[in-house]
This record gives sequence, structure tokens and C-alpha cells, in this order.
Amino acid sequence: MGRRRRGRRIRPRPRRRLPEIFQCPKCGEETVSVSVNKEIGTVKVMCSKCGLSYEFEQNPYLHPVDYYSKFVDKFEEEIMGGSSVESEEISVGKA
Repeated sequence: MGRRRRGRRIRPRPRRRLPEIFQCPKCGEETVSVSVNKEIGTVKVMCSKCGLSYEFEQNPYLHPVDYYSKFVDKFEEEIMGGSSVESEEISVGKA
């Protein structure tokens, strides 16, 4: 008589975690941090290298990565300065 076979041990999959430090859209370094101040109800997103920062109102349903996305969108919006809308109108007017 042989021994009883042991069952295969099931390994738990490692959980993917959301990042806490992000890449700056201005300088390209991974130095952007998101700090939440629950007392005041604000969230500050700041690059420690170039000093680029924005402040947002806190929303309990948003995570730091969501505020980083808002930060990047706001930065790109300022860079464009509304010129993309004007160029579209001009190109449509010529066609």
C-alpha cells in the first residue's frame, strides 16, 4: 500500500497595488506625490523636483491616482491654452 498523495498547495496571487508616486508631465521625473488633507477637504498634487502643483477639492470616492489624472489633464489644458479648438475651427473654415 502506498502513501496518500498530498494535495497541491494553492498559492494566493499577489494583489496589484495602486502607485503612490507618479511621473511629472513637465519634467518627466517620478517625483509627483498626492497628499490628502481631510480636515480642510483639499488634495494637493505636487512635483518635488520642478515645483509644479495643483490643489483640488476632496471627493471621498476618488483615489490618489484619480487626482493625478486630473493633475495631468489640467497641465495639458494649460499647455494647449485653447489653441486646439481655434485650429480646428480654422481648418474647417478653409475646407
